[in-house]
Amino acid sequence: MTTFLEQAQQLLAQMDEREQQLALTIIQRISKHQGYGAAFTWSLGVVYEDVQPGRSRCSMQIDPGHYNPAGIAHGGVAYSLLDTAMGSAFWTALERPLGCATLELKINYLRPIVDGNIIASAELVERTTRFGILTGRVVNEAGDLLALGQGTFAIINYPKE
Repeated sequence: MTTFLEQAQQLLAQMDEREQQLALTIIQRISKHQGYGAAFTWSLGVVYEDVQPGRSRCSMQIDPGHYNPAGIAHGGVAYSLLDTAMGSAFWTALERPLGCATLELKINYLRPIVDGNIIASAELVERTTRFGILTGRVVNEAGDLLALGQGTFAIINYPKE
């Protein structure tokens, strides 16, 4: 039986130097997670900066692991950051055992994301007994608007533990 370290070494040996650097970047992102969120957001490097009932701000540092073949951040990066900010804003506004799930998220991409820190802020606009509507924006450190979104989130009843 091989150990985790041996398995990792075998995988790294099959990669070229660029792929090894990307693998290290993802491991570094995961190692910095804050103990909440999900593995997917950890692997992207999402940082929860301020989460309050109905409001949230999350950020991430863009690196080459986020790039598409054109050398800019993949559109899914901004989308995922915005979805995370909206979901955390809504989740914190709900009473347990209620939770939420994204039903729909519309996003407008306004500028390419190349590098630096990007910040998503989200706000709950309206809540009914079945869903919530949230708005959000993604900006760079200079405050330039990169993406704008609106999402609909279903209220779900988590099973009791």
